[in-house]
Amino acid sequence: MEVEREAKLFEAGSYPDKGLEVSEEQLQSLVDGFTSPVPLVVEHLSERWQIGQLKALWRRGKELFGRLSLLPEAEALLKRLGIRGISVAVTPDVKRLVEVSVTATPRVADARLLSAGAVAFSGEILWTEVGAMEQEIEALRQRAEAAEFALRERQVEERLQRWLQQGKLTPAVREMARTLLLQGTQVVTFAGGNASVAEIFARLVEALPPVILFGERAPVPSEAESELSAEEEAFLRKHWGDLPWERIREHLSRGRRR
Repeated sequence: MEVEREAKLFEAGSYPDKGLEVSEEQLQSLVDGFTSPVPLVVEHLSERWQIGQLKALWRRGKELFGRLSLLPEAEALLKRLGIRGISVAVTPDVKRLVEVSVTATPRVADARLLSAGAVAFSGEILWTEVGAMEQEIEALRQRAEAAEFALRERQVEERLQRWLQQGKLTPAVREMARTLLLQGTQVVTFAGGNASVAEIFARLVEALPPVILFGERAPVPSEAESELSAEEEAFLRKHWGDLPWERIREHLSRGRRR
């Protein structure tokens, strides 16, 4: 069974001997473009003696790290000989990783690599257990996801408040709308393209006309509209007694406004 170890491959900075300035953004491009394991060989030899693989890349600030998967006997031999040097070859534009090699002379690039136009950087195997490293990466990932979700929650709350003020939503459907915006991540085909359920819902609400403006009151009937029949007037007189008719109208008008 192969064993996994962490390795520091190289870091961003100025490399005048190679005619390169390597930025953190270029390191991130290498991480983003890493899709499949890269063979780990010995001394960049043309015989391609493969002793393992580079299986993952990640960046910590200006430093580039990788996860090595080594044959057990190869790891034992490297440890016994005290070899921990790594040579990493990348394309001159620092966009793709070409080869990874263990080497006893990490600062000497092989002529075969130079003739192919690759640029070699020095690194080292750290012989650390990957378990602890992966736990740290997972903790960082979870913190990043929590921060991203908190930002989305705030943006959703602002959008919901705007829709409520515009009369595009009623308070009764606010929580349903919030759930759709936060959890509607499923992508579906819509109008000839792909969009998430949350995006489609947001477009729908934005296209809606305003509903009832909050705080609006029903119009109070005019004097003419409040004329009563003889039966209605007799009923009111029975209960209001000799109260002047104008006062009765005033009480009725206040009741309608409520």
